[in-house]
Amino acid sequence: MKLVTFEVPTPLGPQRRLGALADGTTEGRIVDLTLTYAAYLRAETDEPTPEGLAQLRNPPDMIGWLRGRHKSREAAEQALRYVSARISRGDPCTGDGGQRLVFERSEVRLLAPLPRPNTFRDFSIFEEHGSRRDGDDPAARRAKPPAWYRWPPYYKASPESIFGPEDPIPYPYYTKRLDLEPEIGIVIGKQGRNLSFEQAKEAIAGYTIIIDCSERGALTRDTLGPAKSKDFATMVGPCLVTADEIDERDLRMRVVVDGEVWFEGHTGAPRSFLAHQLVAYASDNETLYPGDLLGTGTIGAGCSLDLHRWVQVGQTVTIEFEGLGRMEHKIVPGEHVVDYVGSGMDGLLQPPSPAS
Repeated sequence: MKLVTFEVPTPLGPQRRLGALADGTTEGRIVDLTLTYAAYLRAETDEPTPEGLAQLRNPPDMIGWLRGRHKSREAAEQALRYVSARISRGDPCTGDGGQRLVFERSEVRLLAPLPRPNTFRDFSIFEEHGSRRDGDDPAARRAKPPAWYRWPPYYKASPESIFGPEDPIPYPYYTKRLDLEPEIGIVIGKQGRNLSFEQAKEAIAGYTIIIDCSERGALTRDTLGPAKSKDFATMVGPCLVTADEIDERDLRMRVVVDGEVWFEGHTGAPRSFLAHQLVAYASDNETLYPGDLLGTGTIGAGCSLDLHRWVQVGQTVTIEFEGLGRMEHKIVPGEHVVDYVGSGMDGLLQPPSPAS
């Protein structure tokens, strides 16, 4: 099942809804799961409160849906069967009150499937990533430290700066090198702590695409780890593909800029860990919750840091993953209202003079 979060226009402004892809592609029709399940309950069962049960089982919120686990999944599947039968009979796809149950792709705006994840942990597990940096000998490759092979490194990113598959990517004013890192996103669907590998597999609801937007050149500024170099934007989408429908170890992917293929790769590239191992590691002495998001890090050498090619304002970047879909984004100038990050700030203390 492929799930999306989308917006529809209403007289009171855009309304956020939970949907499923009726045709299996983000270019096809989108089924409103909440309204469709309510219509099914009203038409084919004796449920006395169809709208209330639909809000519980298929709420118009991805995290709420994930919390319902197998009950939400069963309700979504029933809603899809019901609307598919109506479509095949040629019946109008509307509820009793005239509510639209199915939308054409062009009628809605796709948001990130998780518009605001609870938490976002971004790992780096692909061996080739970061091995071909500018200035390196082209014939040589940077080796990973021994610890990298036993402890998957990650940073905790901002869940507040998540953008969707139709949003432009802002180019921060304080950089000359914007890097777009293609990753797999792992979505948690079951609460757990100190998970075994098998339990971690069961905790994965599904997968999505992440574009980790990175400002390169912050080594002397973000001294405690990624901050302003990352937190301006992370693109997520276009859908959440349930874990039973995809093998994250065996997906082709590519990066295209203005129609030119910059990189083609595969998620089976040399990597230190698999998705469920990252989930297990994150759960060690921490509780994971439905709606938490984990990233795998850049696939192979699929970003500018390794390709030595840098996107510019005005270009269009397309990132595709087999089975997960396609993200296309225009690069636009970022905000430049204040200048704290670009120039720094005069603080209360002065740095010590260098020793003579």
